[in-house]
Amino acid sequence: MENTSNEERMVYWDGAGHIIPHLLYRFLVFCGFGKYFHDNKRLKNSENILIKRSRNIISEVNIGYLLETVNKYIQDYFAEEGDPGPVLDSLHKSTSLFGDKNLKLLPILNLEFISDTKDTCYFFFRNGVVKVTDQSVSVHNYDEFDRYVWENNIINIDFVPVSTDDLGTKCNFHSFLYDLTIVRDVTNSAARLKSLKSAVGYLLHRYKDGNTNQAVILMDIYVNGMPNGGSGKSLLINSIGKIRNLATIDGKKYDQAEWFALSSVGLDSEILLFDDVKKEFDFEQIFTLMSGGMYIRRKYKDHVHIPHEKSPKVAITTNYAVNGDSSSHKRRKFEFEVSTTYCADYSPREKFGKNFFDDWSELEWNYFYNTMMGCVQIYLNEGLVQAKPINLNLTKMINRTNEEFVEWAEIKITTEIQYDKKKLYDNFVKAYPEYSGKLKQRDFTFWLRAFGDYKKFNLSESHSGDFRYITFNEKQES
Repeated sequence: MENTSNEERMVYWDGAGHIIPHLLYRFLVFCGFGKYFHDNKRLKNSENILIKRSRNIISEVNIGYLLETVNKYIQDYFAEEGDPGPVLDSLHKSTSLFGDKNLKLLPILNLEFISDTKDTCYFFFRNGVVKVTDQSVSVHNYDEFDRYVWENNIINIDFVPVSTDDLGTKCNFHSFLYDLTIVRDVTNSAARLKSLKSAVGYLLHRYKDGNTNQAVILMDIYVNGMPNGGSGKSLLINSIGKIRNLATIDGKKYDQAEWFALSSVGLDSEILLFDDVKKEFDFEQIFTLMSGGMYIRRKYKDHVHIPHEKSPKVAITTNYAVNGDSSSHKRRKFEFEVSTTYCADYSPREKFGKNFFDDWSELEWNYFYNTMMGCVQIYLNEGLVQAKPINLNLTKMINRTNEEFVEWAEIKITTEIQYDKKKLYDNFVKAYPEYSGKLKQRDFTFWLRAFGDYKKFNLSESHSGDFRYITFNEKQES
């Protein structure tokens, strides 16, 4: 039994085999069991979890595990001599000792976990703790730390540092990242690769403060919003989920008004993915959970609040541009357009001859982890690196209006001409009769203004009597 020895064996029953409650609980404490509150600031109105401490490794446990621990100890104690029967009978009659009210008597374990700092990121492997800084990647023994690690965060593989040159030529996952960034301009492709890596590093880095409120938004490079199944967006985020705890929400069904909308988010979730959100996704709905922490309502369980510094970072995948161009929206977005290398008819399996993750050898897994560490180093060195937009501005313009209007406006609207808004409206409806009776003049005027913003024109609007005019002017170089 862990934490016990032949020289110090605990007995929590009397001579007749009756279990003595306070001695039983002393035994449980000796074995490392206790209560843990995810948010110490809310001890009065939040629910604890049961944990077991083994050196500096912490595991969340259930009541069944406590019972099995007690049962096994009794069996082991009497293995060489004596009859465990009376004690086991007492255990069967005393299961109420493991009820919720009695378990509240376990001590609160105030634990400090190994956590990322502004300049350092940690990963946990079978052979030790990997410490990543902007300059180095190093492996350390767990015993070197006086803080704790969740057992379910330990990756069951030995990590071996690899040269970055080897990753570029031997790592399939590194090639996959490059494929998501490639465009015709080689220089721009290299800049986009660094940008995407910085986003991956940002999501992997668990440190959060008031300045880390951005959502990483992966979108297709196409402008028409048509589904591009298999482009690699979700696969990329799921790959991060091989290292960090990932909670996924179906973006098409997400509704903040739904009482249990975030019930799939766990206390240990480190990344929250809104997968494949629809065109009408209201980004503003998630402002609060990005900057103020998360309140999670769970079915048949106590609700929980996760403070901002412990709440997951947010990722979004979509076929569209996420609406919203105000300063509040812009400072919460990191948008990246995924290249068209992969699609429903050409997947990474076709290129590399194997399924990602399922068919990898331990060597390939090690290459993958090293690539991820490199992404963290880019983020620690340079922060989130913005990529030059490909079709992002056009996609946003189409989202605000529609594809037919943009196509029409590119041909019909020129600068330095005073247009009658009503005549422009009539011309558009004539070109696209399906909008007759459906598109209002007011909405059409909004589209005209949006087009001016997209083209970076100076707009002037005026009226004379019942006539309303708009003029698009080239911006003067300062």
